[in-house]
Amino acid sequence: MNQERNIGQIKPEPFQNFSRGLLKINPPEWRIGEVKRGKVRDIISVDEERLLMVTTDRQSAFDRIICTVPGKGEVLNLLSAFWFRHTHDIIPNHMINTPHPNILLARQAHKTIPVEVVLRRYMARSSTSTSIYHNYMEKGRREIYGIDFPEDILPHQELPMGTILTPTTKAETGHDQELTDEQAQEIVDGKFGAGSWVRIQGAAYSVFERAYKHCLTRGLILADTKFEFGQDAEGNFMLIDELLTPDSSRFWLAATYDERLQKGENPESFDKEILRRWLAEEGFRGEGTVPIVPPEVIQKMSEAYVIPYTMITGKELPKSPISSSRKIVPTIHHIISALGRM
Repeated sequence: MNQERNIGQIKPEPFQNFSRGLLKINPPEWRIGEVKRGKVRDIISVDEERLLMVTTDRQSAFDRIICTVPGKGEVLNLLSAFWFRHTHDIIPNHMINTPHPNILLARQAHKTIPVEVVLRRYMARSSTSTSIYHNYMEKGRREIYGIDFPEDILPHQELPMGTILTPTTKAETGHDQELTDEQAQEIVDGKFGAGSWVRIQGAAYSVFERAYKHCLTRGLILADTKFEFGQDAEGNFMLIDELLTPDSSRFWLAATYDERLQKGENPESFDKEILRRWLAEEGFRGEGTVPIVPPEVIQKMSEAYVIPYTMITGKELPKSPISSSRKIVPTIHHIISALGRM
């Protein structure tokens, strides 16, 4: 089962936003079969047990494809691979290997968990309807996701109760909806059997805590993240999709966090909120024509991906010899042929 929701044909609107970077792969010419397109990934089913996930440079916000960010696909793919290797002793994952900086060969998830598993440690400022910031600061709620929040929590402050799990639905259309722990347990246990949600919770907290501590040693604060879980053919739970990337997480620079918090300023962040904030300032929140993103915003977005990759892994991002949409398809063809597909 594919982990990306199919959003159909990617429409470059406006074209200027897609003039650089890996936008999509074009399978008919190379006879590599049907491609399932997600917001960021193009997924090819190799056989019943394996798939290829091609991570592009597409950048989404407000449920729309906005632009391409050069280097983004490599960061998401290779950083996920880093975390998969460093957490496999906690819970298995779907990674087999990375035959190309933009490509992950993975095990098929025969079933996926119908709940988004989101962990938060800070009151991160966010404009999304499911964020605790939006509900706490803007709507004035003090019970969110079935959790009681104390008064006087400041924006970007560490939560007094520590890391919390805030599950949501996986909406096929529209926006995800918040769930209480009891509601999430009812959904997951109802599909996978009693005790399944508890096992997923335990793995999620353990992976988060390991990543949080690792990031601190590298000068970063992991503010929050989202995990995707699936189940293999033998019924074992595993991490799927991407893991602890700037698309699924918020990373803040630790060195300046305290000073900026005291001044009431936003932390120095490495995530796609850079683009969200710019779009919001332009009056765009998902409706109407996508505005043309200026080069300086694209550059800041590229840095928001590359910098945390370097800090977390201790390595420079490799220069991919094959990065364009035109050149990557022959590589995919070769990989599939080597796997015995052709």
